[in-house]
Amino acid sequence: MQAFELAARGGSFKAAAEQLHITASAVSHRIAGLERKLGARLFERGPRGVVLAPAGRLLASTTGRAFGDLSRALARQGGGSQRLRVSAVPIFASHWLLPRLGQFLAAHPGIELQVEASPRMADMEAGLVDVALRYGDGDWPDVAAEKIVELSAVPVAAPELVRRLGLRTPTDLLRAPLIRVAPFGTSWVEWAEGVGLDPAGFAERRGGIKGVQVDGMGAALRAAAHGLGVALVFDPLIESEIASGALVRVGPSLPARGQIWFVCRPRERSLPAVRALRRWMRGEVATMR
Repeated sequence: MQAFELAARGGSFKAAAEQLHITASAVSHRIAGLERKLGARLFERGPRGVVLAPAGRLLASTTGRAFGDLSRALARQGGGSQRLRVSAVPIFASHWLLPRLGQFLAAHPGIELQVEASPRMADMEAGLVDVALRYGDGDWPDVAAEKIVELSAVPVAAPELVRRLGLRTPTDLLRAPLIRVAPFGTSWVEWAEGVGLDPAGFAERRGGIKGVQVDGMGAALRAAAHGLGVALVFDPLIESEIASGALVRVGPSLPARGQIWFVCRPRERSLPAVRALRRWMRGEVATMR
């Protein structure tokens, strides 16, 4: 059951094997034995790893909660290492959380963090994660949500592209290729309306200057840094690119539709590890301001 729970959470027999200090083949044999006992396929196996089958999803909702309850019960006793499983939006994990996490770990050596960067909405009740750093409006049922980072959408581009196209004012963006992100973030039409520009010029362009569409904000940042166009991305998650000179802001910012929220189960807000992470994140945000 433990092998199943780790494989379900990580989407990989290899990752489960590393945590159990056994081989991936041994994990596969354990899962196969469990499938024979239950008479149902728990995982669909593919070249890129494994995904839960319907029977596996049903079982994971129980095992995740059970193992999570055991871990939290141990944490409440205050002895030994406390494991905290955190799910975060990929762009927030890579550009805000992970670069700062060393400070948290140094200050809390008794907390073992497991960070999963995933665009999927973490299922808190299934027990596979303890804390979720979600993007949205905070209106989710059956969870405790606290706004932790306020985001704004701002257009950015590579300095060379700015010089070549002469991008000096927001209206100059009408003659620049635009990088669009789907399905995450603020759209160019929303940004144009919010800053007082004609949104028609920022809609999908059927002719003339072509842009590029990518499937995530991290990809949009890389595309912009390579001069493929102007990207609409989240401030303050672009601090490192601005500081290094890889990107420059080329227009005003607009409050984003969603913000980053610290989400946990209501009954676990007072757990020491959860409190410590929330307190540290609030302190980091206050320092940024």
